[in-house]
Amino acid sequence: MALFVNTNVSALNGQRNLSDVTNRMNSSFEKLSSGSRINSAKDDAAGLQIADRLTTQIIGLQQGTRNANDGISIAQIAEGALGEVTNNLQRMRQLVVQGGNRTLSNDDRDALGQEFTKLLNVNNDIADRTAFGTRKILNEDSPTAGFQIQSGAQSGEQDTVTTGNAKLAALFAKGVEDGVAAGTVSTGQALSTLSGSLSAAGDLGKIIQAYAAVTGTSDLTSAIDLMLGSDRTGTLSTLTTATSITINVDELTKVLTQNVSGSGNFTLASVVGSDLLGSMGMNISSVTSTGFTDAQLNEIHAFATDTLLDAMTSLVTQVDKQRAKLGAEQNGLSSTIRSNTVAVVNVSDSRSRITDTDFAMETAELTRNQIIQQASTSILAQANQLPQAALSLLG
Repeated sequence: MALFVNTNVSALNGQRNLSDVTNRMNSSFEKLSSGSRINSAKDDAAGLQIADRLTTQIIGLQQGTRNANDGISIAQIAEGALGEVTNNLQRMRQLVVQGGNRTLSNDDRDALGQEFTKLLNVNNDIADRTAFGTRKILNEDSPTAGFQIQSGAQSGEQDTVTTGNAKLAALFAKGVEDGVAAGTVSTGQALSTLSGSLSAAGDLGKIIQAYAAVTGTSDLTSAIDLMLGSDRTGTLSTLTTATSITINVDELTKVLTQNVSGSGNFTLASVVGSDLLGSMGMNISSVTSTGFTDAQLNEIHAFATDTLLDAMTSLVTQVDKQRAKLGAEQNGLSSTIRSNTVAVVNVSDSRSRITDTDFAMETAELTRNQIIQQASTSILAQANQLPQAALSLLG
């Protein structure tokens, strides 16, 4: 066997093997200390790319869950406010039933009217004040299409929370929309020309007719001006978003509080006329010249009471529809949250299989490499002594 001094191949092989085992041990130390199998792209380039995509999905799902919880919070705030609006409307309807008796004096009706007016104003205040943070959610500022909630991790995964507008004018407008489905009213009716089409304005139109009848307003346009304001633009459908048009609560209350008088020249010729009094079987010309009979007064009073009762019932229905929609949306978001949570668990499990260190396997590998390192060190020490044999030849 050749014996070299300048090149100790055995020592070089020992150094190479020792370096390799040391690198493997360093890798094991890094994996065990970090708990992650992939600490850099060199550990597993394809695995790193897959794991990053899974991480993106997990982070997105977790944020989507937080967003969905915000959506549920919006719906809960809105529904809580609408619950109180419903309570007020139920009390208002009770007051209308109480006011259906003609035995009440003017003072009695004024007492009913004070509470009725207050409750109407409180409902509008509730709608104006209800907010999520600084964002109003129950007045004309609430988006018609609802608040968009990014509840998923990917594009196109959105839900909506539709709180709606709970102000008095908007609730009447929604009643008109329901009438459209039934083919009885028109949301496209211009507010500026409403006087000729009150029959197409749903409960709001009937209330204006009743108001004209009980207050003795001889000009229907004037009655509409008093109820909705003289500066009326847009159509019935815009009442849900209009800020310039509000129902005059004080005038609306008069339908409850006003006692109809049978005396005097009550001029209704082109006003309520055949639309109201004619449908009651009243002789218009007779009413114009002699006033109402007792039976006719009862009919007008009954019409006003029935109109208010129907209106209150319709308002309760509209609020209940909003609450039902909010309940459905809360349930939908809760389901989304549960789905997101399950997905986070499963995707995290998938990522764990790719990126997390298997401690049982890695400690076994570390132990093996430590033994090899000790053996390599011992052999390298012996290999380094091989050139010493050349000295014996020289001696």
